Amino acid sequence: MMRATRLGALLGVMLLVLATMGAAEALTVQLKPQNNSGESGTATLTDAGNGKTKVQVTVTGAPSGVAQPMHIHKGTCAQLDPKPTYGLPALTAGKSEATVDVPLKTLQSDKYAINGHKSGQEVSVYVYCGEIPAQ
Repeated sequence: MMRATRLGALLGVMLLVLATMGAAEALTVQLKPQNNSGESGTATLTDAGNGKTKVQVTVTGAPSGVAQPMHIHKGTCAQLDPKPTYGLPALTAGKSEATVDVPLKTLQSDKYAINGHKSGQEVSVYVYCGEIPAQ
């Protein structure tokens, strides 16, 4: 009987370890307003495996009916490389979701930021930005 109890406990610990190993690494980036836009929110980045990162963005204060282009750029919010490094789908109705072809660890190995533009017609106007924290 005692042996069966030990075996059950050991199996339980093994299952817990396996479940923890499969848990996805995730981090949250705070998106702060720029240019008096009033738009802010979060981007949740999750290691999607196979060298990919899932990006889920939620923004409040975004105008309705306007698609807002978004990108991941090298640099900081104060000093973005003007050329986007990774494209993201436009924010629509305050939400966007994508999987980008880059490991999360790579996005944390250098300075990268997520930014949004006022509209496709006014891409030079940044309305929010958040820096991806280094690992």
